[in-house]
Amino acid sequence: MSDYRAKTGINQTLVSLTRIPLQPTSPGVMATRRTIMSDGSILDQGLYVEWNYNVIEDAAQLLLVLTPLGLHTAKSAAVTIYTRDDLYGYQRYNGVAHRPPASWENYFARGVTIRIINLELST
Repeated sequence: MSDYRAKTGINQTLVSLTRIPLQPTSPGVMATRRTIMSDGSILDQGLYVEWNYNVIEDAAQLLLVLTPLGLHTAKSAAVTIYTRDDLYGYQRYNGVAHRPPASWENYFARGVTIRIINLELST
């Protein structure tokens, strides 16, 4: 069972994060650039995560998803999230959430992706 959480502001405690009422699917934390160093180690830069929703049925459900991220009133917001990392374990991260563009098709929001960028582990 998934357990995605969020709250506006950075370095929020885990207990203060709000569980997202409509849980997304996600491939976990990804990197925009991966460099193999000369010693064989890997350097991941530009960490981000995508929270995906196939269908959001109405505006009320969309607000349930956007509100914990502060995206109900702003197009982007600094947030603390609890999401899957690249090994599919959960970690707290600080980042910047971006409101997805409108995608209403056949009366439903389809293929909604919330991208949270500039991820850093929360202290």
